[in-house]
Parts: sequence; structure tokens; C-alpha cells
Amino acid sequence: MVCAGLFGVFMHARGFDSRFLICFSTIIIVGIGSILFHGTLLFSLQLLDEVPMLFCVLVLCYSVIENKKEKRFGIWFPITLILWGIIITLTMIISGIYHQDKIMQSLEFYVFQGSFFIICIIVYFHTVIIGINTNIENSSQTLLILGSIVFLTGYVGWHVDFHFCSNMNSLPYNMPNPQLHAWWHLTASYGSYLMCVLVIHDRSKMLQRDPQILWIAHLLPYVKLYSSLSHSQLSNSRLKHYSEKVRLLERDEEEEEDFGNEDFDK
Repeated sequence: MVCAGLFGVFMHARGFDSRFLICFSTIIIVGIGSILFHGTLLFSLQLLDEVPMLFCVLVLCYSVIENKKEKRFGIWFPITLILWGIIITLTMIISGIYHQDKIMQSLEFYVFQGSFFIICIIVYFHTVIIGINTNIENSSQTLLILGSIVFLTGYVGWHVDFHFCSNMNSLPYNMPNPQLHAWWHLTASYGSYLMCVLVIHDRSKMLQRDPQILWIAHLLPYVKLYSSLSHSQLSNSRLKHYSEKVRLLERDEEEEEDFGNEDFDK
């Protein structure tokens, strides 16, 4: 996750909305928190693993809903999302203080899982809308399909490992433990990165920044902007382009008329 977040920040540091830098930064924090938590199993470090995950999907939720040039819901929408994240975080912290109590353990677990699942469904619903858009590029559809398969496969594997953990070490034919939880971290980071790139491309397209999805080794996509101009500069540039095109068409018409007159004289 740390590598995925760092790569996202590096490739999208200039010309893109700051919301995406925040999103990639939360992925980095999740990776660091996950390493620390699984190495110590301390509840405080578990929060460093889970809370950034929550805010990462909240940023994506804001991005897929407020993806147009004009804001549809004003300042209250991001404030509501932030407050939601804070309330869930406080609930997790308070329940964690009494984590020895099984009821409080269940409260913390289901509050986080429920909130995370609901937001993920909202984000995924909007990314599907982006992917099935008839005007969307094939690369975006590839991101949606690949991201969905990778993330959902890892999520199912995580549930299998969680509910059948005691059976993973006693598989038939002396099969080794598949370490599905570890695979979940890999698929979650890669799937989240793919979805972030999809949302970045959609947002950049809405802002008319001429984005294109490029791939490194057919594995790591990123968005490249072919127009880093401001909106006014971009409009002037396109106006000059169209003016030049009209001038060339007029010149071709004049040449055709002159050629026709020469044939008529003959």
C-alpha cells in the first residue's frame, strides 16, 4: 500500500486536484499503519490502519459525486463527510478503550466495517456509472473491470480467512496456508489505486484537461494531462486552432475555384 500511494502521489503531483493527493496519502498511511499493527497487534495502531481507510473512501466518495466543474451540493457535502468520518473515528476510539469487553470489540468492528462497506458501495456505484458511459475510453472500462475483480477477490479472500482462520493451517494434502489476509492487503492496495486512477481520469475529463490513461508494464496505470493550460488559455488555444482550420479550408476552396476557372478557360 505504501508503494501504491507513493507512486500515485509521484505521478499525479502536478496538474491534479489536491483531493487526490489526500487520497493517495491516506493509502500511504494505511500501509504504514497496517505494518505497525500486524507487527504489534496494538489497538492504537489498528486505528492507524483502519481510520485512514475510512477517510480514503470518503475522499473518493466526494470525488465521484462532486466530479463536475460546478459544485452541486456546496460546502455542506464535504463538511458532512468529514463529520461522518470524525464520528465513526470517535466511536472506534471510545469502544477501543474498553476493547477487553467483547461487546465493545464487536461494536468497534461492525461500526467500522458497516461504514466502510456503505461508502464503498456508494463509490463503486458511481464508478460503474463512469465505466458504462458510452463516451468513456476503453482504458477506463479496463480500470473498472480490473479494479473490481482485484478488489472483490481480495475482499472475499479476507472473509474466508476471517471466518475459517482455524482451518487454514490444516488444509488437506498438506497444502500450505494461502495467507489470504496478506493477499487482501495486496489486492486492496492495487484495487484502490486502480479506482483512484479511474476517478482522476473522470474528473480531469470533466475539467477538459485532455487526460489520457497510460500504463507502465501493462500493470501500473496513471493519468497524463495533455493540456496543462488554464481554462481561458485553453479556450484561446482552441479558438486559434479552429481559426487556422477555417483559414486552411477557405484557401483550399479558393484553389479549387481557381483550378475550375482554368479548366473553363481551356
